[in-house]
Amino acid sequence: MRSLAQILAVGAGGIAAAALLVPGAALAAHGKVGLWEFTTKMDMPGMPQMPDISTMPPAVQARMKAMHMGTAAGGGMKMQHCMTAAEVNQDKPYMGHKECTMTNTKTSAHSFSADMTCSGHFKGTGHMQVTYDSDEHYKGEMTMAGTTQEGQPMNMHSVFEGKWVSASCGSVTN
Repeated sequence: MRSLAQILAVGAGGIAAAALLVPGAALAAHGKVGLWEFTTKMDMPGMPQMPDISTMPPAVQARMKAMHMGTAAGGGMKMQHCMTAAEVNQDKPYMGHKECTMTNTKTSAHSFSADMTCSGHFKGTGHMQVTYDSDEHYKGEMTMAGTTQEGQPMNMHSVFEGKWVSASCGSVTN
């Protein structure tokens, strides 16, 4: 069995598999333009927790930093994204990856849910639920089941949180 660091070291595909499953900022009525920080903790049976980025090979560290990704306390992953007005005005959470589509979406004043189908490096299906407590913060969870491009089964459950940091995105351009 390969470690998560080895999977990530395989290249952008490994990072993309994790990154595509990091739900982003909020719906139009639930979000704000500017810098958002997302924290995700994933539980993937048979896989270790996300290692500290400083222990990864330099090439993997560079790819993760280029994607504004790092590790969070408790084995989670942090990512930043600069939400544009167009992204906030879409009536669905930002997914960060065009390889996943949402169906059966349901939106209310304080929640969002959807079924998901992903293709590309990770092929699978899942479901997400999000609860908004303001236009600057939300929490949610997601389950996914599928296979990687290499044919390895990948099942996961993740809990995530998004928080608005500031109206200015600084150097974060994605």
